[in-house]
Amino acid sequence: MTMLLNLTWLIPGFPLIASIFIALLLLSFSKTMNRLTKPVSYFIIISLTFSEIINFILFKKNISGNDLLFGTNFELFVDRPALLVSESTGLILLLIMIFSVAKLERRIGYVRYFVSLGLLSGLVYLFSFSGSLFHNFYDPLISSIDKIGISF
Repeated sequence: MTMLLNLTWLIPGFPLIASIFIALLLLSFSKTMNRLTKPVSYFIIISLTFSEIINFILFKKNISGNDLLFGTNFELFVDRPALLVSESTGLILLLIMIFSVAKLERRIGYVRYFVSLGLLSGLVYLFSFSGSLFHNFYDPLISSIDKIGISF
């Protein structure tokens, strides 16, 4: 159980690391990276999919607790409402990315768009596990939805 809880940092980590890696490559090799639109978009989609899989496993096993991020003072608060919010927003962002691959034209800002979507998804995951004042806002809302009996 604690091993799965220690993997919590991978949920925001996968999209953030993938987006930062692509952004650094875009800054270094802008002309080449702007031509590689499909591999870049698939790479970021796969990183978000791995985050969703880990999130779903934690949600199904009903794991909750606190996890320190690399031994620093930043703590990830993992509980059922936070996992539910991060799973739903992650699925929405994943659908946005999939529809963007299917419908958007491959132009100059396409790679930058996917990098920003990847960064946004990683930051949304961090925000949902932050345990801040916002966590106190959506916790009663999600708890009431969870009591109705909506389950995955």
